[in-house]
Amino acid sequence: LEHRIAATLGRAGLDQVEKTVAEFEAEVGRTCNVVGTLETTEKLLRLALPPDKVAEIIDEIKGPNGRNIWEKLAHLQPQLLAGYLRNEYPQTVAVILAKLPAAHAARILRLLPERLAADVSIRLVRINSIQRSVLNDIEDTLKREFVTELSRSYERDSTSIMAEMLNRSEKDVLDRIMASLEEAEPQAAARIRRIMFTFEDLRRVDRATFGILIGECAVEKLPVALSGASPELSEMFLSGMSERAANMLREEMETMMAPRRKAVDEAQAEIVALARRLNDEGRILINDEEEDNEALY
Repeated sequence: LEHRIAATLGRAGLDQVEKTVAEFEAEVGRTCNVVGTLETTEKLLRLALPPDKVAEIIDEIKGPNGRNIWEKLAHLQPQLLAGYLRNEYPQTVAVILAKLPAAHAARILRLLPERLAADVSIRLVRINSIQRSVLNDIEDTLKREFVTELSRSYERDSTSIMAEMLNRSEKDVLDRIMASLEEAEPQAAARIRRIMFTFEDLRRVDRATFGILIGECAVEKLPVALSGASPELSEMFLSGMSERAANMLREEMETMMAPRRKAVDEAQAEIVALARRLNDEGRILINDEEEDNEALY
């Protein structure tokens, strides 16, 4: 009926249009409440758009509860997601991969066990459309299980990042930050201390490979760094050198002016970074516990 009326309306004057608009505004303000919900929006969209387009728009509106879960997965390292999907049903894996960018999905598929990857590939080919209820269930499971666990791993990663930052900080800065952390977040502070590798932790370097570290150290940095070291660590360096080199180092440490604390911290940080790099390259061995090295002294 409304369409027929609109078709036969003809030309309306400006005065008539303004009068009609004013009456409409008054009527709405007096008798009506404007209601807008996700459900009513979806119903209106379904009147004009195909189901897949409606689902896409609703995902955009829902934000973190919809679209955002797939954005998170699209930016995850393939190894992480593949590790999770190994234990899922092939049909579930196929639905998840179908929602990801093709290049990202391909990298994940290559990391799956051969039999699972083949099964998932067949199911991917057979997917025509995904029911919204099925997608909702998968999204809820991903948020509840995978993303929650991932957030815990990010928390662990943030602890490692903080430890790395403090490793590169001057001692007074390190002490001040750790004091604040121990007061506000004692558990996090304890984790950071376990992860941190300080200059004194060089005592954990295996004695059999310690000479490699000494040989790679910058000659001008060593006396400065050792001026702030414990007697035990200083002796470890000296005993790893030739007698002539050790005597020269002792003499330099005895005769040089006391270096500034900042210079000591910088020299120690440089040697610590060197030790970590050599350990990563497999050229030296850093034991997990200092006790592992005591038998070698």
